[in-house]
Amino acid sequence: MASNNKIIVTGHRGAGGLAPENTLASIQLALDLGVDRIEIDVQQTKDNVIVVLHDRTLRRTTTGVGYVKNKNYDEILKHSAGYKFNKYYVREKVPTLDEVIQLINGKAELLIETKYSFMYYPNIERHIINVIKSNNAKDCCKVISFNDRALFRIHKLDKEIKTGKLFVGKHANLPLSWDKGVNLKPLKRYHFVDEIIVKHIYATKNIIDRVHGMGKELHVWTVNDLETIEKLVERGVDGIISDYPNMLMKYKR
Repeated sequence: MASNNKIIVTGHRGAGGLAPENTLASIQLALDLGVDRIEIDVQQTKDNVIVVLHDRTLRRTTTGVGYVKNKNYDEILKHSAGYKFNKYYVREKVPTLDEVIQLINGKAELLIETKYSFMYYPNIERHIINVIKSNNAKDCCKVISFNDRALFRIHKLDKEIKTGKLFVGKHANLPLSWDKGVNLKPLKRYHFVDEIIVKHIYATKNIIDRVHGMGKELHVWTVNDLETIEKLVERGVDGIISDYPNMLMKYKR
């Protein structure tokens, strides 16, 4: 039976299943589809440019190799960020966060996932905030992370920046979560975030109710099949993140 529930639709790395992930082409496609939100990942170059790339190395998604942190942005621009997905996208480059914010231009909310904190990339949180502020984009950007150090640092530096906490899984009633290992952290530790985002297989009715009871939204990552989408919509999640946001549009609020 089709559900009457409606959800917030988030394109994962743009529309990462339909175009090369984390590129301007992918983001434009997600905008064209009419998503509510777009999720991207950021890394930082040697010359402190915040770039949009999932991995800390270039190898998987670009024609380059090596660690982002060891390269200036000019060096990264020499490589294609689209060729490995499809030759058609050979001209796509690794974009900057600045370019992405300007392309979206308030047409969708932007979720900026930072994987690493200042311990790996010097001052990355400050640099992310500076890019958001220089584009007057506080209203349409939200910084999300699995990394507590990064998340708490963002909040400490600027309490006006919206945030979200990523989990792999979270126990509804115990202060128990699992990311790379098991953590004993109560949900109330994240009192300042707007939303909790869990891997879809852990989105139980209990955790949904618990997060709603805190006055926050519960979103799930990353769902690419219709059967699971239908179940999660029925269960009452607020939003779904997908590589194929075209599959979600009929459930959109």
